Amino acid sequence: MHRALEDPDDKPGRVADAPLAPVGVPLTAISEQLAARPVTESSHLVGAWAHDLTADRVIWSETFRAMLDIPRTEMPSLEGFVARVHPADRDSVLDHLRRVLDGEDGAGFCFRIERSGGCAHFEARMVIDRDREGRPTRAHGTIQDITERRVAEEELHRKSTYLNAILDHLPQAISVFDAQLRLQCWNGRFAEVIGVPPQMLTYNARFEDIYRVPAERGEFGPGDPDELVEQRRRLAASFEPLLFERTRTDGRTLLIAREPLYIDGRVGGLVTTYTDISERKRIEAEVRHLAHHDALTGLANRCLLDARLQQAIADARRGRQQLAVLFLDLDRFKNINDSLGHHVGDALLVQVADRLRAEMRETDTVARLGGDEFVIALQGIGGASDVARMTETLLERLSASYIVDGTELHATPSIGISLFPADGLDANTLLRNADAAMYHAKALGRANYQFFTDALNQSTTARLELENRLRRAIGSDEFELWYQPLLDASGTTLNGFEALLRWRSDSETLHLPSTFIPIAEDTGMIVELGRWVLREACIQAKRWSEFGPGRPRISVNLSARQLRDVRFADSVADILAETGLEPSMLELEITESSVMDRPDEAVALLHRLKQLGVGIAIDDFGTGYSSLSYLKMFPLDRLKIDGSFVCDIDNDPNDSAIVSAAVSLAHNLGLPVVAEGVETAAQALHLARLGCDELQGFHFSRPMPALEADAMLRMQSW
Repeated sequence: MHRALEDPDDKPGRVADAPLAPVGVPLTAISEQLAARPVTESSHLVGAWAHDLTADRVIWSETFRAMLDIPRTEMPSLEGFVARVHPADRDSVLDHLRRVLDGEDGAGFCFRIERSGGCAHFEARMVIDRDREGRPTRAHGTIQDITERRVAEEELHRKSTYLNAILDHLPQAISVFDAQLRLQCWNGRFAEVIGVPPQMLTYNARFEDIYRVPAERGEFGPGDPDELVEQRRRLAASFEPLLFERTRTDGRTLLIAREPLYIDGRVGGLVTTYTDISERKRIEAEVRHLAHHDALTGLANRCLLDARLQQAIADARRGRQQLAVLFLDLDRFKNINDSLGHHVGDALLVQVADRLRAEMRETDTVARLGGDEFVIALQGIGGASDVARMTETLLERLSASYIVDGTELHATPSIGISLFPADGLDANTLLRNADAAMYHAKALGRANYQFFTDALNQSTTARLELENRLRRAIGSDEFELWYQPLLDASGTTLNGFEALLRWRSDSETLHLPSTFIPIAEDTGMIVELGRWVLREACIQAKRWSEFGPGRPRISVNLSARQLRDVRFADSVADILAETGLEPSMLELEITESSVMDRPDEAVALLHRLKQLGVGIAIDDFGTGYSSLSYLKMFPLDRLKIDGSFVCDIDNDPNDSAIVSAAVSLAHNLGLPVVAEGVETAAQALHLARLGCDELQGFHFSRPMPALEADAMLRMQSW
């Protein structure tokens, strides 16, 4: 490799143009052939000498003596001169003398001497005079102290070495061409990046010769290589700054920066750097992909879906075509995720995504919005019947079993469909209506698909309006608690009340929980609402405890969402401390389904609540899908039988048998039993005979406001 700053002379310690091999010529033999000659000096910096070979007489000038530190008392001689030459250079000096005597007309060489202050460098020139027969008669010459020049050369060599090392360690390839576009300087990466043999890069190599190699390889695109190279040569000869990217045939991407090189204020050449940015481009592409795709499945995300859906709508509008949006949700995916772990749930989602890709056309868009929700945009459809056929195929394909970690899983989809332009003219409307249709499909039993309809639109609008009103109600003091008594089996002793939530949206309208609790659950408002209920119930129970010696308990229903709140137990403890209610007077009612959703977590939470001293009851027993093994692990205080088994107990022996079995199970576990939904005296008597410990229902009392509950308590003898 050529470097512009490399030292052109030999390395320090070497004699220029002369080997350091010994010659073996005796010094006396050379002295005998020397003859004297007058000596002249052209400069005080030059020392002169002469040797008459015939008379064997040597003459040194004063400057010669001073330069070699030779005292005036010493007689000039060849031996005296050679003795002062650095030992490493003596053989070379004698070799030059021998060759001159053997027939060469002159010689030039370098040597060193040791003198005070360090080693000095000299350059010597000598010639030989010969007689007519060619015999040497006289030798004469000069020496010049080149120490300063040699030091400068060594410093230049050192700097050149550093600069070359820096060039070779740069991550970029670098080339420098002069004003005639001939190569002056480069590093090792230049040959690699350009793709030329390293031996082709030589000092003063022409620009066009170098770049013809990649041109012939097709690096510059199609066309005549000579013309392509000439175009680039003319561009380089303009010496204009350039910055551009070029992708090579091997896939690597180069960032090429070209700048004119100014010397003494004038353009003296061209400096070009070539940076391999392939990895950066790969990372940028990956970042762009992640910004527009779901990290788990690789499907389009919401951002990319919106862009593509808007484009699809524009295309459909121009082509007067229809467009379908399918909103897909996996049925009971949460059960798989919670029971088998998130890694299994993620693996299932990946397989679902793979099946969706396989079923869709290249013109369709498949996206994952998050969780188990997917959206498909179908372009160029023939109509609703066309979409129905495609959806039925998709439904069948996604409903087939999945194998994850050797386990067979089943997950069916519920699919909602909206059509452009019938069901919406923009992306948000189509997505919202497809979502509404999907929830309608779930309500009809799951594992099916439903098209959006006007009636569904009205229902969705009403739900949204109710949701907004509910949000305002939480901060507007529109809720109140009503209370239903809990009596002993004889129906004469009041043991407590169950707190039931009511929403009074105006002076005339009182909403029952069934109309708004599901919305509160779906939106997460149930957590804030549930905390309000618990606090109000504790405040009321604390008031009742001051009515007399009796201590009626207060029962509060909990939702599944509250049980998933990691701070719920702390919240209960805070409310008990704030209200001053004895923990034993509070009983929390949980449903079978809410605790069986995440049984292990439920066991831990219920034990934390039990440590606070509150009571725990299983509500609506028999309607869920409880596991008796888990039921045994729950720290329960009471079991409540659902009213659906009570309403026909006098006429249906199956209901009676179920209640009897439940009572027996509860008593064997040491739990008292409460029967809900008692509406007649006959039912109350039947339940008492079956062993129920407490009764609750319209037969005894409907839910009542707090003031009526106060009056009932005051009438009760405690």
